Amino acid sequence: MNKTPHQLAEERIGMAEEYSRYSGLYADLTKKRAEHYKLHRPTVKSDTACERDWEMTDSGVQMTIIKLKLKALEKQMSASNTMLRLLENEAKSIY
Repeated sequence: MNKTPHQLAEERIGMAEEYSRYSGLYADLTKKRAEHYKLHRPTVKSDTACERDWEMTDSGVQMTIIKLKLKALEKQMSASNTMLRLLENEAKSIY
């Protein structure tokens, strides 16, 4: 995994674009979730029951998957930042 700083930066830009795309989808699903709550909350006993009902819908499953993908991208971007900082310090002979 010996990538140049330029390659790491390019990779991080790609991850940021992917993160942005998933964030937009997540926002749309959040809107759908609010509509689901508005429609179904009066028919169930609690918010938890309504949330479980939402999670069983196709959109709810998709929202969960997107949330996990966003977390994974955050970790990957953090790791790339760490590697870039390390390479920068090595170039300055600090490390």
